[in-house]
Amino acid sequence: MTDLYKIEFLLPTAESAGPMELVMEPFSVAVTCFETPDGETWRLEAYCTELPPYDAVEQAIADGARIAGIAKPAFTAGPLPQVDWVSENQKSFTPIRAGRFFVYPSHYDGVVPAGGLSICMDAGMAFGTGEHGTTKGCLLMIEAVLKRRKVKTALDLGCGTGILAIATALASRSTRVMASDIDPDAVFVSQENCRINGVQNRIRPVVSDGLHRRELKRPNAFNLVIANILAGPLQRLAPGIARIVAPGGSVILSGLLVSQENAVLAAYRRQGLYLGGRLRLDGWSTLLMRRKRGNTLPEN
Repeated sequence: MTDLYKIEFLLPTAESAGPMELVMEPFSVAVTCFETPDGETWRLEAYCTELPPYDAVEQAIADGARIAGIAKPAFTAGPLPQVDWVSENQKSFTPIRAGRFFVYPSHYDGVVPAGGLSICMDAGMAFGTGEHGTTKGCLLMIEAVLKRRKVKTALDLGCGTGILAIATALASRSTRVMASDIDPDAVFVSQENCRINGVQNRIRPVVSDGLHRRELKRPNAFNLVIANILAGPLQRLAPGIARIVAPGGSVILSGLLVSQENAVLAAYRRQGLYLGGRLRLDGWSTLLMRRKRGNTLPEN
């Protein structure tokens, strides 16, 4: 079982979460931020496979606080109890519905609805089972996009379990899908899930740090790009994503809090994309951005 450590601290506003998430990413395998029960503060938790040096964490938090315009918060850090979280998650994971999609674990012994789009997906070390507001928002947005237009090529950027790539392939059998993640373990999980759901011949999972892989950064390569990651990376990737989406194509963005919408929207509007729709679930936002047919992208 992999040892995990947690760094946590309180923030005074939701708006301060973005900069603080950004500075914690280099140390972490996952970062979450949520409102505390009193409704007056937000708790940021960063999960790490090894405990980083105290001075480095303190400096990162100080840098993030300066960017966010808040006082530097005090933090705590330490090991998590040795619990088999994968097993515990699998026990607690029950089927969910998102539009026509029905996501269920392999141990489910109930009825799988006929006529829908069913995805077998177990909880694991890779992110994405459909329960989280960001994943569910993306599933609903994928269904909405594919109902309106044909999509020849799609990219699931930061694919985790591959659930969104699988959903795209199931909803549109003529779509060729690529799925990428910086984590080789996530790509392996995606490959297995594609096989389990019978779409392994129409989805190509690859390891890539963002859009660094050559076939992921070809201009106008994808009619649909899905990126369910954090607000900071979404903003940094805006020029690259705008370049690879084809004229008339769509971009689904999630992994951002409702309070982070404006910053993410501004980053993509600067690249010539416009807002085509949005969903808000459990405090999280999913944005649909579109590139006009024949528009010229701004030079960077």
